[in-house]
Amino acid sequence: MGIYDIFSGGRPFDKAEWAAQKQAQREEIYEQIDNTCKKMMADGSAFRQYLDIQGHFDRYSVNNAILVTAQMPEAMQLKDSNGWKQSHAYVEKGAQKITILEPGKPYQREDGTTAFGCQMKVVYDISQTTAKDRQKPQELKSMRELVAAMIDASPVSFVPIEELELPAFYDSGQQTIFIQTGLSEEQLFTGMAKEVSAAVFDFKHKESRDNSEFKSYCVAYMVSSRYGVDTKAFHFGQLPKEYADMDMQTFKGELGKMRDVLGEIQNDMYKSLGKNKPAKSKGQER
Repeated sequence: MGIYDIFSGGRPFDKAEWAAQKQAQREEIYEQIDNTCKKMMADGSAFRQYLDIQGHFDRYSVNNAILVTAQMPEAMQLKDSNGWKQSHAYVEKGAQKITILEPGKPYQREDGTTAFGCQMKVVYDISQTTAKDRQKPQELKSMRELVAAMIDASPVSFVPIEELELPAFYDSGQQTIFIQTGLSEEQLFTGMAKEVSAAVFDFKHKESRDNSEFKSYCVAYMVSSRYGVDTKAFHFGQLPKEYADMDMQTFKGELGKMRDVLGEIQNDMYKSLGKNKPAKSKGQER
């Protein structure tokens, strides 16, 4: 008897059935994305929850941030089971899984163009692993460090001014951000974050501040939330009417623009914070 004869008697693999199951699962995932979007458009608190996730997982796509929001909005660190093994941790029995999407292999459409499919990937939050008791608290940056990093992330210069109706204001004509003097550190940072976002939208994406006003507000919230800055001044009780009335694809497109500008600002801030990080002493290195 051959070695593979011991597997005989099992149910034969049905490729068509397997493909149908995968397709049904994908459709379920996309339905979850759409349903969560509808909730976000109607409920400011649900929208804010999404911003918290997208701000924390700033490299995640919009769809994946929406999926994490729908499945585990309190998630802090996500990896697949192999990723946790490489970190010397294991997923616990009965752990809550989170399904996200990742790009699949390229394929050719009937018209000859190339497209990329999506495949599902299961990840787990650190709270569902043996590493949950040894997770490190977020390293908080000083407000001075954050303000300096935001200055480095700005495509335009800053000018302090005593009399200004707003904490900060980006003037596209002068390509300058005016900052009111005498602000608290939190007011200074959140005001700068919003106007730097407006400047990035205008300067790099050619979108006027009137069109980018709400998006800049959202990006400022995500950056502030990401670094533990007080966000009590931000309010999302109800989305602007034009957002609540958008069709699904347009709404996700606006989220994508927010995510892109967030990524640009965050990348520059990461570089600045890394550059200004104090060197470790020999004792710390050991």
